[in-house]
Amino acid sequence: MKSEMVQLIDEIKKVTETQTSINKADELRVMTTMLNDPDFSIGIYDKKLGYIGQKSPHDEAVKFVGDIIQRTTGLDKKDSQHLASGLEFTKKDANFLISNMKDFLSVYMSTGRKINIMQNEKTEANLYTKDMDASTKTIPNKENPDELKVITTLPYVKLVSQSKCPKYSDNKN
Repeated sequence: MKSEMVQLIDEIKKVTETQTSINKADELRVMTTMLNDPDFSIGIYDKKLGYIGQKSPHDEAVKFVGDIIQRTTGLDKKDSQHLASGLEFTKKDANFLISNMKDFLSVYMSTGRKINIMQNEKTEANLYTKDMDASTKTIPNKENPDELKVITTLPYVKLVSQSKCPKYSDNKN
């Protein structure tokens, strides 16, 4: 039987066939479900070795909350983890994590360093920023397809994504 998280991913993929716009409600549903689904796990991959194990976002969140309980109350680790294991994560919790994730990416990108955002059996993906100079470009005119129009862009920071087939991948042709 599929975990609740896998079912939600399948549901969103089906909707995405016709709708690809940003959907804050789906972001919240995915994060909330991921935090609350003890049956969902994610593969852990090493750049050289490939697959090295699994981790559960639910279990990781429970450990995090348990550590906070332990530090704030002075309870021992076992009791703190037991308290945390009964917690149901809310949309407010999910929103906090999503918002902080986006803030972190924005701030970290300003350092000029690359950040690895995904490593799984099919890809190694990272993000970085690149300063772009002002430029003038010729583009098709939407109102009159037979004409071109000239646009000028101001200097801006471009977010660049890179992905490649991992060295350990079995899906190479």
